[in-house]
Amino acid sequence: MTPSARLGGFKILKDVVRISPISPNEESHFPARLCQVLADGKINLPFITCLNNGRSWGFHITVEAAEAMMASHIIEEAFGKIFLDNSKSFILSVFPHKRDPEITGLLFETFNSGGLEPDALANSPSTISIVLKEEYLSRVDQVLFAPFSFSAYRTPADWKLAQKGKEKLYKEVVASYQEQRPKVYGLEVHEGQSFLRVKFKNGNLSQLGTLFKEFARSGLNLTFIATCPGEAEEEGLLAFCVPASKDRPGTEIIRGITPGIDVENISPVSVFSMNGPHFGDRYGIAKELLLAFKQENIDFLGLSCTIASITGIVSSNHLESATHAIQSCFEVPSITKKT
Repeated sequence: MTPSARLGGFKILKDVVRISPISPNEESHFPARLCQVLADGKINLPFITCLNNGRSWGFHITVEAAEAMMASHIIEEAFGKIFLDNSKSFILSVFPHKRDPEITGLLFETFNSGGLEPDALANSPSTISIVLKEEYLSRVDQVLFAPFSFSAYRTPADWKLAQKGKEKLYKEVVASYQEQRPKVYGLEVHEGQSFLRVKFKNGNLSQLGTLFKEFARSGLNLTFIATCPGEAEEEGLLAFCVPASKDRPGTEIIRGITPGIDVENISPVSVFSMNGPHFGDRYGIAKELLLAFKQENIDFLGLSCTIASITGIVSSNHLESATHAIQSCFEVPSITKKT
């Protein structure tokens, strides 16, 4: 087993429902409007991905199972029947991810060999989170222990023992704290990135593991990765950011591994990420950010929220405006810029 296959641990958030809306048009302010109506309904969103595919916006969101019917009603009342499907799910978070594409590649290969097809995924600076159907819950730990070892647990039985009594801990604090200006621990910005959008057929996402392992061999870290539903039926969109490279562009790597794949490159872009003590404890965090972007007419391409973190992509020429917008609605003690 290689050193890259050793991780700290993983967590599972159960009893959630995935809803996957697609905007009816390319309206730039649709993401802010969607998050606004859900926040007005006091719906907590522990997982969000939002991507612009060039013509419309695609979302994967999760809500607590008890709030799924209400969330669906709120969306339909505001926008009509715009979501493709929903399913009872759980969120698997594996850490520390450290933006390592080798870990992403191994996860995809593991899911593919174990017959676990992800419905949605996103990363934060330290964690990669995957939304899976509830039917996979009973065997996900066995599948994970095949390629990975975890410093916190030696066996699946050790992991299950460690979870006893913790099932209700997270949900007891949901939406329990409201702040006028949410606090963040810090804002991290990566400049000079390439934003790559890849279309895939639903059911084939886990087959892309080799692609990410090739990015790892090229020494390119993932500063952003997320999926959303595609425009066509049975189609999905995978988007990710890596440092822009003239020597070996990301599109060249992708087409070398998967010839004929539909890929688009937007460059340069900037990736920002932040987390806070109450990001996972309340509704409305994403709404605050997207409304600030809307007010400043900031061109953003994608966003993900993974329980306690927000990561987003903006055009490089809008980075300064985006930073000011973030500071206007969040308490940001420090900004770290990386190139």
